[in-house]
Amino acid sequence: MHKTQLLFLAIFFGIVTMSVTTKKKPNAKTALKTLNGFCAYIPGGEVEIDGESFTVQSFYMSQGEITNFQYMEFLYFLKENGETEKYAIAAVDTNHWNTIFNNSDLESMASFYHNHPAYHNYPVVNVSREAADLYCKWLTDIYQELSGGELTLLFRIPTRAEWLSAANGGMKKPVYSWDASTLRNTKGLSLANYLQLSGENISRDEETGELKVIKTAQVPIGDYSPTAPSESYFKTEYGLYNMNGNVSEMISDGNFAVGGDWNSPGYDIRNQSIKKFEGTHPTVGFRVVATYFPLEDNERN
Repeated sequence: MHKTQLLFLAIFFGIVTMSVTTKKKPNAKTALKTLNGFCAYIPGGEVEIDGESFTVQSFYMSQGEITNFQYMEFLYFLKENGETEKYAIAAVDTNHWNTIFNNSDLESMASFYHNHPAYHNYPVVNVSREAADLYCKWLTDIYQELSGGELTLLFRIPTRAEWLSAANGGMKKPVYSWDASTLRNTKGLSLANYLQLSGENISRDEETGELKVIKTAQVPIGDYSPTAPSESYFKTEYGLYNMNGNVSEMISDGNFAVGGDWNSPGYDIRNQSIKKFEGTHPTVGFRVVATYFPLEDNERN
């Protein structure tokens, strides 16, 4: 990688005193330092999924969902280095804002959401699982070079067990990633970005007595973005943002996304919430996890 690219990445990940500016050799300490402000440490633990218990080893996880700006740098790198095949796979499918949602309020999203500076800190969506895997591989290569070959931080999409362990935050079977089963705090403020249905959307079936939702509008968003900035609302005990709502997040266990999103009702943004998705979607993004392998482990393998 060119020296100027390393300098940009040092600034990009919040480290402006790394080797390319101090003229010191890249090393493991430098690479690990760049995780500060980007990833949080998640201790190991146990989680339960569908009645089965799983043990999870410790790992790092990005504090927020990968943003448009972070993803744009990846696309820029592919384009500048002539990686045309990978670029085609990684390209954002902006048209899905219009093809999936029939809502005039979203028409501008296709044109502006993925490239306008106003949305730089918002989560990237409309990218495929294969594209997310390419991003993780790119990030792994960057950290390998930043370390000068002294360590490997393997970036990847989290497993469902890892994601759930991070969302639970050390608590036992919490409904959401905060220590409460409600979606608002004591001041009445929303704790997540989700589809907030109110009384005018609820009806009772007189024959069965069951409540049902009346769809008055598919996405009641008005003149603002359906998503929120990647690091918004509140920080969990582990230092993570938007584990519930905002965008559903890809996991490595098949074609699934977890945690719910801006178009999900409150029940569907629980820690245990999961939905199937294929291809690309305006409600699905991703965050990354990283596992640390010292040099000696790489040599043994």
